[in-house]
Amino acid sequence: MKTYRTTTQWQMLLQQRGSFSGTNVEFCQHHNVSITTYYKQRALQAENQQKITLPTRATSSRFIQLKQTTTDVCEHTHQNTLQFDTRTGQLTLPADLATTDIVAIIKGLMA
Repeated sequence: MKTYRTTTQWQMLLQQRGSFSGTNVEFCQHHNVSITTYYKQRALQAENQQKITLPTRATSSRFIQLKQTTTDVCEHTHQNTLQFDTRTGQLTLPADLATTDIVAIIKGLMA
């Protein structure tokens, strides 16, 4: 027979895990919970907690800020560049680089 728990009940049960000295399997057996349900609920609770605690500032966004700049290379020519500001640094590429190459680079950085 299955036991259905509310979100609050799962939160309380997962909090009890911290004071339980046995393994996850033993904890689940003790509380009549399948181990797969335990891990699923633990992941859901962590996901919900992360959504609550994420700051709403723009820095938490997965988007990359893009600035287009013009750099003087010599007296008579200018080189247009694209500057990508990420959480870990900056990436500057020539503006005439093919769009598919830029997309491939960004995908590679996100991997």
